[in-house]
Amino acid sequence: MSVWLLCALLFSLIGQTEQNGHPVPIEEVKVDSEESYCAPSDCGAWVLKVTWRDKFAEKNESKKVGYDIEVLHTEQMTPVHSETIHVMQDKTSYYHWKWTSPIPLQCTSHSVRLRRHNEQHIGEWTPLYTHKGRDLDAATTTVYPHDQVFVVGSNITFCCIVETDKRPLSVFLTPISNRTYISEPLLFEKPSMPNIDCDVEGNPSGSTMFIGYPPDDQNLTCITRNLNSLECHWEKGRNTHLTVNRKTNYTLNGRVCEFGKCVIHAVKKQVTNCTLVARNPLGVKTLTDTADPTHRVWLRAPSEISSVAHARKVTLQWSWNEEKYASFPMICQVKLNGRIYNKTFNGEGLSSAVLINLQPFTTYTAQVQCGSYEHFYKWGDWSEITEFSTKEDIPEALDVWIHYSEQTTSVLWKPLTQQQSHGMITGYEITIGKMKKELKTQLCYNITGIEKSGQIITVSANNSAGRSPPSTIIVPSYPGEIQNAVFHWLKRLCLNEVAFIIFTENEVDVGRINSSKGGLEMSWEEYPSSTCGYVVEWFPTYKKTQCAVAWEKIPKCDSGACETWKRSGIFEEGVRYTVSVYACTDDSPKLLKRSEGYAIEKKPGKVENLKGKNKGRNVELSWDEVPLEQQNGFIQSYKIVTLLSGSETAESHINTAWTEVPEVNLKLDPGFYTFRVSAITSRGEGDYATHKMNVETIDQMISATIVVCSTVTLIFMIITVLCYRKRKWLKKVFYPDIPEPKLAGKWMPKGINCTEMTEGYMKCEIQEVHGLEHPSISESLHGHDLISSNSRVVPAQHFNQNISKSPVDVSYCPLEKLTSIIENASYNLTIPEPVGVAQISDLSLEMQDAYLPIPKFVQNNFAGKVSEGYKPQTAYLTDA
Repeated sequence: MSVWLLCALLFSLIGQTEQNGHPVPIEEVKVDSEESYCAPSDCGAWVLKVTWRDKFAEKNESKKVGYDIEVLHTEQMTPVHSETIHVMQDKTSYYHWKWTSPIPLQCTSHSVRLRRHNEQHIGEWTPLYTHKGRDLDAATTTVYPHDQVFVVGSNITFCCIVETDKRPLSVFLTPISNRTYISEPLLFEKPSMPNIDCDVEGNPSGSTMFIGYPPDDQNLTCITRNLNSLECHWEKGRNTHLTVNRKTNYTLNGRVCEFGKCVIHAVKKQVTNCTLVARNPLGVKTLTDTADPTHRVWLRAPSEISSVAHARKVTLQWSWNEEKYASFPMICQVKLNGRIYNKTFNGEGLSSAVLINLQPFTTYTAQVQCGSYEHFYKWGDWSEITEFSTKEDIPEALDVWIHYSEQTTSVLWKPLTQQQSHGMITGYEITIGKMKKELKTQLCYNITGIEKSGQIITVSANNSAGRSPPSTIIVPSYPGEIQNAVFHWLKRLCLNEVAFIIFTENEVDVGRINSSKGGLEMSWEEYPSSTCGYVVEWFPTYKKTQCAVAWEKIPKCDSGACETWKRSGIFEEGVRYTVSVYACTDDSPKLLKRSEGYAIEKKPGKVENLKGKNKGRNVELSWDEVPLEQQNGFIQSYKIVTLLSGSETAESHINTAWTEVPEVNLKLDPGFYTFRVSAITSRGEGDYATHKMNVETIDQMISATIVVCSTVTLIFMIITVLCYRKRKWLKKVFYPDIPEPKLAGKWMPKGINCTEMTEGYMKCEIQEVHGLEHPSISESLHGHDLISSNSRVVPAQHFNQNISKSPVDVSYCPLEKLTSIIENASYNLTIPEPVGVAQISDLSLEMQDAYLPIPKFVQNNFAGKVSEGYKPQTAYLTDA
C-alpha cells in the first residue's frame, strides 16, 4: 500500500513541475513529404511525414504515450487536420506519423505542431514546423498534380498557383492562399488521360493525368521446352491502360524480364520455385509457381516433314532441332485433312509414322505434334503442313440399270465418285455376248435390236491402275412381260457373295407425287415379299433423254421406316418428274407405285389458240391447253377476265370467271369485248392470251346485213349511170382512135401493080419514090432516077389466098412472099430483098397522136373479093 502511495506522489510532483513552467520539451521534430511515383520529381506529393523524439517518454513508465497533432495551411493558419495518436514506447524514442493530404503538398505550405496528451494532463503545443509549398517561389502558372498516375475511381482535387493579385478563370474557384486556388474533387470512373487546364487572363496552363489500374497478372506456369531451361508464362489479366514508362515491369526470381520471355536456365531434375513480381505506379502483384521440370515438358514442332505415298497408305517422316529430343520418350499424333487421325504413335525420339486405309487418288494435308510419353503435360506445337497425293487403284464396280422405253432399250450406269473411281476414269467397256465395245465418256449405251432373252451384259470402268470388277446384267427370259424397265446390278454382301437380280414391271396407275420443301417425297406400303429393299427410279417426264434416268437403292430395314423416300436439291424448277418404286424380291422386283409431280412449281406458260364464237348474246370461248413442257406445274384452273371496250374511255372490267376445263360459256350484252385467259398453278397466274370480238344480237346482225347490201347496190347504180353518161369520154381515155402514120419529108406514093397473066401467074411491080430531103438518099441516088421499080412473077393462087376483099393501104410486100400479111407501114419500113430496091436507112416517122397496130385481116377480105368475081387486073396498094 505504501508503494502505490509513493508512485502517486511522484507523478503528482512531475506534473506540478511542468505546470510550474519547467516542461520537458519534444525534441528533434522533422516534417517532410513522401514523393509519389511519377516521371518528373515535382509532379505532386500527397503524404506528409513527421518524426520526433520525446525525452519525457523515456522517463515515463507507462507503456503508451499520447500526442495531439495538428496540421494547418501556413499562410492563412487554417487548420486542415487534427488527430490524437497513442504509440508504444520505443527504446530509441523516435516516433513517426504520416498524413495523406487531400491536395498536393506543393499547392501551399503546411505547418505541423504536437503536444503530449495523457490521461492526467495535456501538454503545451510545440512550435510550428513547416513544409514549404510551391506558391512561395513559383515563377509561372502551375497546376498540381501533373503527369501523375491515379487508379480508376479516384476523387482528385487540383490546385492552380498563379501570380499575385491574379485569379484563374476556370474550375479553380476556392482560394487557400494568396496565390493558390483549388477545384472541387473530380471523380474519374474509367481509364483515361484527362487534361486539366488553368486559364489566367488568356494564358492557359494545364496538367495531364493517367487513369488506369494496378497489375492484375494471373496463372503463372513454368515449363521446359528444350529440357535445359524453364520458361515461365502467365496471363496479363485486366488491362492497366498504362503505357511507356508507366507500364508494368516484371521480375522473375529477382531477375528483370519481359512478358513471355522470362527464363530460368540450368534446370535440374528437381522441384523449382518460381516467383514473379509485377509492378506499376498503382500497385504490385506477386505470383508463385512450384514445378518439376520433368512433368512440365512442352515439345517444340517437328521440322522438315516429308511423305512417301502409295495407293492406300503413306509414310510421314520428320526431324527434331533439339538434341535432347533424340532419347526422349514421346507420343505423337497426326492431323489429316484437318481432323485428328484415329491412331497415335510413340517411341524414343520418334521421327516417322505410317498412315493406312487412305483413299486412292486423293490429295491430303498432314501435320504432326508430339508430347511427353511418361509424364504427359500437353501436346507440343504443330509442324508445318505437308501435302501429298495417293496413287491410283482399280475402280469399284459400277451401279448399272437397264431401261426399256417405247423406242429404245438402253444400259445405263452411274458415274463413279472420286472415292469410287480411285483415279481418272479413261473409259468404259461393255460386253454383250461375244461383242465388246469400248466407250469413252458416255454413261449409257443403246442395245435395241441386239438384246436376247437370258443374254449376259457386263460393264466395267477403266483407269491407269486397271479395270473395275464387272457389273453384270442379265436380259430377262420373258421380255414380253416387260413394258418399261428391267435392271440388274451387282450386289456385294458381307461374305463377298454376288447376287444377280432381274425384274419385270407391271402396269400401275400413275398418281401425283407430293412436293416437300423443294424436293419430292414418296411413300408406299411395305411389300412382304421384299428381300433386299426397294429401288426408286425418276426421270423428267417430258424432257427425258437417253441418259436422263436416275435411280437409288434403299436397303431393307426392320424398323419399318424404309418405305419412305425424300430428296431435294437435285430437281429443276418447273420440270415434271416421273418417280417409280420397285420392290426387290428373290424372283424379280415388282413395280409398286408410280407418280408424277414437280419438286418446285413455277408460273405456267400462255394458253394457245384462244378463239370465240357467239350466238346472239351467248359467247363460247375455247382454247388449247398449255403445252405440257410449258405447264411448269399442275394446272389448277383457268382464269377468264372479260373487259368491255368503250368509245371514249379505257376498257372496263365486266367479270372474272374460273374453270377447270379449256372452255367456257358466257352470256353478255351487245358490245365490243376483250377476253383474257390465263392458266393458274400453285405458284400463281401465268401470262394471259387475248381475244377480241364484237357481241351482237340476231336482229342487229340482220339489220347490219341489209344495210351493207343496200349500200353496195346504191353505189353500183351510181357508177353505172355515170359510166353511161360519160361513155364517149371513157372511150377516148381507155380506147382512143388509132392515128395514121405520117412520114417526115416530101414523099410520093409507092405501090404494088399486079397484072394477071396466062397460065395462072400474076406479074407484080413494086414502085417507090424517094424523098429529096434525106441527105443520105440524095447522095446515093445522085445521077439516077428518083423512082425505082422492080417486078416479079408469082403464081396467082398464092396471091389470091392472102389479099383481103376490101382495099387497104399497105407499105410493101413482105420480104420473101408477096402473099404475106401487109402490116402497118409505120411499124415495118424495111424494103424486102427480093424487090431489089436499094436499102434506105435513117427514115423517121412522124405520128399523128397515138395509134395501135392494124389487125391482120387483109388477107381474108381480099380473097373474098376475088371469089365474088372481082378481076384484079391491076391491084394498086398505096400508103395513106
